[in-house]
Parts: sequence; C-alpha cells; structure tokens
Amino acid sequence: MDVESQGGSDSGHIYLHLAHVEGILKPLKVSDTEVWTPYISRGSLDRYLSANKATVDNTQRLRWFRDAAEIIFRVHRQRVLLADISARNFLVNADLSLQLFGFSKSVIILVEQALDEFISEDFLSIKSDIARFGSMMYEIVTGHRYEFYVTPEIEADLQDSEPKIYRQWPTSEKLPATTDVFLGDIIRKRWLRDGFGSIDDVCVALHCAHAPGKEEEPDATLDWWYLLGIATPMIILTVIAVRHFPWQKAADALSFNRASG
Repeated sequence: MDVESQGGSDSGHIYLHLAHVEGILKPLKVSDTEVWTPYISRGSLDRYLSANKATVDNTQRLRWFRDAAEIIFRVHRQRVLLADISARNFLVNADLSLQLFGFSKSVIILVEQALDEFISEDFLSIKSDIARFGSMMYEIVTGHRYEFYVTPEIEADLQDSEPKIYRQWPTSEKLPATTDVFLGDIIRKRWLRDGFGSIDDVCVALHCAHAPGKEEEPDATLDWWYLLGIATPMIILTVIAVRHFPWQKAADALSFNRASG
C-alpha cells in the first residue's frame, strides 16, 4: 500500500468523484490529508520506460497513448480537468495497461459552466489538458521534454524556463520540430491553438494511427463504449435528418417529372 499526501481534501474529493471511472486507480482509503492507494508492482510509466527503454517499441507506445487518451476522455466526461498529465501520473499494470492517479492540481467544472469554454483562475482548460498530453507523448517518443503554460499576467514570454511560460498560446514557430517524430503530426496538433478541440478528436486520431514497420495485432483493450459514444451523435443526427427529410414532396416532384416527360 502506498500513501499519497497531496493537497488535503481536494485530491481526495477528486478521487471519490472519479471512483467509478475505468482506468482510474481506486484508492483504498481517503482522509482529509492523505490518500491510500494500492501498490502497483510495475510502478509509474516514466520509471517503467527508464528501466525498459531497449524493449519498448512504437507499437507499445501507441497502445499506451490510446489507453491514456481513453482514460482522459472518461475523466473529461466527468467534468474534471486533470492539469498534471505526464508519464509519472500513469501506473503500469501487469498486462501493460495503464491506470491514472494523482489529482492534486485537478479541477471539477460546475454543471452550469460550458466544458469547452471553461478557463480556471490558473488558466486550466480542455485545451491545456490536450497540450499537456501532447507534451507527455513527445517526451515518451523523443526523450526530450517540452511543456508550456499560458499565463496572460506575465509581462514577457519566459522561453528559457522549464516549463516554458507564454503570455499567449504559442505559435507554430515556437514549437519543437516534429516532422521526423513518431506521431509528430498528432503531437503538434495537440499543441496548436487551432488544433484538436477535444480529447474525443485525439482518441479518433490515435485509433487511426499505426506504428510503421510492424503489423498491429487487434487491440484487446479497445474501448468500444468510447467508440460508441463518439458514433452516437452522428447516428442520432443521421436519424433526425432522415426523419425530417420531406420525402412526400420529393416523391410528388418525381411523379410530376415523370408525368411531364
């Protein structure tokens, strides 16, 4: 058993709020000051990568990215912004699937606030979570760290700091080159202001991606409930369109054209 002291009752409240969410590490006990979590033998993803660098290939990385994206998708559906998204916040199970833990900086968005428009006092948002996930991917793929925060209150960009701090969302020329990076296009689109607008879009992009040079086996951990959640709005829209299409007018028009002919 591990004891996690992080931010008092706020972190514990987030754990309890997400207790039913698949992919979240289930705490053994939550108090006003501490969270007791079960011991996971393989440890955090960053430590696992350090110890197994030679044996982890891009196919496995892609599986982890898909797994992580689906977990974040479920968390966002519970109206929670994670804020701290990195390899150290994911634990590796015996089957190499992931569990998310550590919510000391996370925020619950009230029901009356629009999820895609919300920006916290610390400038946290859906977009910032997506960008952090992009930085996590970049570090896992390249071994180099690039992380940024947007803080309009500062007088000038702090580009020499780590993480970097910008007054406004960074433009493309301020981002690291990703042309020759595995999944570089997806990573870059997570950083760009006009890139991915939701974690749903990120999940779809990752499920469409492939690791070059190796045939992928069917993903046994594929979240069909997630895919159904993505497809359902499109199905509903199609049904509504079909139901409201003026079929009778179309039939009358066709009959008139035939009679005229």
